[in-house]
Amino acid sequence: MSASLFVLSVSVVASSSLYAQQATSDQPGYLNWYPKSLLSTKELANVPEFCSGSYRISDIPALSDERIEVEADSSTREKNGDTHFSGDVEFKQHNRILTGQQASWFPNSESGFFRGDVMLRSPLLTLHGEQAELAADGMMTFSAAEYAVPQRHLRGSADILSSPGDGRFKLENATLTFCEPQSNDWDIAASELEIDQNTGVGTAWHARVRVADVPVMYLPYYRFPVGDQRTTGFLDPQIAVNGKLQAEDIQLPFYLNIAPNLDATITPHHILDRGLVWEGQLRHKTRLLGDGQLNVGYLGEDDLQQKEYDDFNNNLPDGATNQKESDERFLINYTQAGRISQHWQHRWQFNKVSDSDYFNDMDPTGPVDRTTHLPSRGEIFFDQDAWHFDVMAESYQTIDDSIALKDRPYRRLPELDLSYQPTVLNDWKLEQQLQYTQFSRKDEDEIDFVDQELSGFDALNGRRLLSETALSYPMEWPFGFLAPKAEYRYRNYELLDADESVEANDEIELNSAHGIGRYSLDAGLYFDRDFEWFNSDYQQTLEPRVFWVKSPYLAGQEYIPNFDTATRTVTYSTLFTGDRFSGGDRLADLDQVSVGLTSRFIRDDGLEQFRASIGRIYYNEDRRVQLDPTSTLPVENTRSTSSTLGEVEWNPFEQLSLYHTLEWDPYEDYAKQRRYGLRFETQQNRMLNIATNTVQNYNDTNDRFDVETKQLDWGFFWAINQSWGLVGRQLRDLRSYDSNEARPVSDVLESLAGFEYQNCCWRFQLLYRESSSSGNDSEDFSTDKRYGFILSVQLKGLTTIGGGSDALIEDAVTGYSRRQYHDY
Repeated sequence: MSASLFVLSVSVVASSSLYAQQATSDQPGYLNWYPKSLLSTKELANVPEFCSGSYRISDIPALSDERIEVEADSSTREKNGDTHFSGDVEFKQHNRILTGQQASWFPNSESGFFRGDVMLRSPLLTLHGEQAELAADGMMTFSAAEYAVPQRHLRGSADILSSPGDGRFKLENATLTFCEPQSNDWDIAASELEIDQNTGVGTAWHARVRVADVPVMYLPYYRFPVGDQRTTGFLDPQIAVNGKLQAEDIQLPFYLNIAPNLDATITPHHILDRGLVWEGQLRHKTRLLGDGQLNVGYLGEDDLQQKEYDDFNNNLPDGATNQKESDERFLINYTQAGRISQHWQHRWQFNKVSDSDYFNDMDPTGPVDRTTHLPSRGEIFFDQDAWHFDVMAESYQTIDDSIALKDRPYRRLPELDLSYQPTVLNDWKLEQQLQYTQFSRKDEDEIDFVDQELSGFDALNGRRLLSETALSYPMEWPFGFLAPKAEYRYRNYELLDADESVEANDEIELNSAHGIGRYSLDAGLYFDRDFEWFNSDYQQTLEPRVFWVKSPYLAGQEYIPNFDTATRTVTYSTLFTGDRFSGGDRLADLDQVSVGLTSRFIRDDGLEQFRASIGRIYYNEDRRVQLDPTSTLPVENTRSTSSTLGEVEWNPFEQLSLYHTLEWDPYEDYAKQRRYGLRFETQQNRMLNIATNTVQNYNDTNDRFDVETKQLDWGFFWAINQSWGLVGRQLRDLRSYDSNEARPVSDVLESLAGFEYQNCCWRFQLLYRESSSSGNDSEDFSTDKRYGFILSVQLKGLTTIGGGSDALIEDAVTGYSRRQYHDY
């Protein structure tokens, strides 16, 4: 309460204030805390069952000027202007009310003094103390105070609390907690405590984290958030415990709020037996560079790796060459995207790791691409109306040492794309794409300590010009659609780095060009009918679809390197793509008709309760174009039909979905691929997903079906009630192995089990994790097991001790990212 402009309006009344009697902590409304029985229906909707009540933010009509209005039972005024009030005294200024049993106001010093059950109420703060002083500069000082910040669900006590009334507080011999009144499960006790709601930062000196008033941790200095604002300071520490109850992984991140558009996180990351990994993350938002994020990791010497080297070298025979010392291990990852102008944008990505085992050994904390081929890519692109242009440079680091040099991807240095796709012009649709790419890759490298060198056809690099032109006339009606389309695909190649064996091969042309047309007709009908079933209105649809595509055979493509082409994964949707390949190096020969049928049952509230689709391709000739040169065609390419593809999904109700996908070989009468799944999710934090996946092929040599993959993957998070929850996940190998066939030592590839407990004050998670990784000895097919416990304790509103549990469950259980839990 500022007294710089002092206008005192005094009313002597008989007050019936709530604070006319001594306020006590168990009284409803004390420090703006109300039990559930006094909350409105709207307020109760935001209070979980494990909380006994909620705070209310004071709604006090504000005075428009600097005057102070006073009400009291009685008052006396001295000659010098000092005024004394008694009996339910209430001072009001702006939107703050200060009450007490007695008060004195000293106009000469523009200060005041309050005694007896003193209470301050404002939208930011509620305070109660034995006595309070108000200084001329607006500073209020309370003695033997209890306080609450209702907006943050924060409360505590202090021997002395002072505040200028602008959201900043300084406390001596203080406590702080987000727990409910009468429930001090945990708190922070500090010799000095400062809270600044404007910056969202709290600081404590000589702080003790206490559980049930018992100190469990001492921090000489501690900064913590009391709002959503970014602030420099330590973040949640994380710790993972292995099966021997050893601290396998300890992380202590420190956050730096450098500028409004720039921040960084430095994380000392100690890994058991390996040493201290320094990790850093830098994020920026700038007009020139856009939004970017840099992640780095560095380990100067891997203690475990060095020990393995030493043990190996100590057992070498005399005269043998020692293995090298442990190398530095590192990670660099940078991603960036931004806009140069209205039509120009850019994207950049860079990845580099020191070795192929870095991700498995170090488990970096940043969101880093962990695919087999780590991309480094830069793009600048232009979009305006129907025009698109981009220039790209791209390379890869392959981190799987089992992939031979000849099977690793090419660099694109550079690739230029220009496309024109106008909207429908007089019902005609034109599409034009031009692409120029220069492909190259290493012709020699050391992979897994073995030198590999490319020669002949495998060593070829090249330049490719691609042109694709399409003209279509799409027609749509309420009952269906018809889309005829004509395309011309052109390729021009200049092959580089040919050796003598290539130059002597008359089949290989170092400079070649070819093109071919492709014609298609896509047609579909839509039928529907309304009917009633079990007192619910439904609409059933029947949607037949036919897709014809024709493209002549173009010979000689097998003598062109495969720079970027792969066979498409077979799904129901690929029946209607009109191509067997992705990429630009193979123009598939096509003369086929795809036939499909979909039926849906849609409830009157819009829920698609059931959907079923089935289809296959009918071929009019063999498919001769292949990715690699072959003397004979695979038997699948000589058949008159494809496999039969089917999909079924049933939603008995909104929370439950059952689905099944199938690829059936009609010639050998077996399922090449099949997948069964169940998804269940409710708003009460109950989610379950189960899936089985089987992939098999027919072995005509032994006349048997060889199972390549057969796995069961299930996971769940199940809230028993709002306080208790269980979590589990398991990925299991279900293959049956022959006696002479190498197999893993355990059928369980990954597993996770644990539980969660939470109340209005804290949340506790304990997880047991087991994971597998293939051993280096492929002949033995060994499987290394890793076991560990992960403990996480969240002090609600403040911090989380332990870590990684939520992220781990999110990866294991579909839908967990959407779960609801109570925090401040």
